[in-house]
Amino acid sequence: MKVFDVFLRNCVRYDIKWPITPYPKGKVRDFALKYGLGYKRVALGYYSFEDDERVLIDEIIDRFLK
Repeated sequence: MKVFDVFLRNCVRYDIKWPITPYPKGKVRDFALKYGLGYKRVALGYYSFEDDERVLIDEIIDRFLK
């Protein structure tokens, strides 16, 4: 839960005007659509983690999409 809490806080933290707009793919995109968080926020929040932490976030996102 701690990793997911940090992920959600990062999604809110990165809600600023960036000159680029990253578009997430796969489950992360589906999560952004389902919960209305916005592509840019979710992508920046997701990619702010290292690879091993992203595995945990992927598992949590899978549970939210079911």
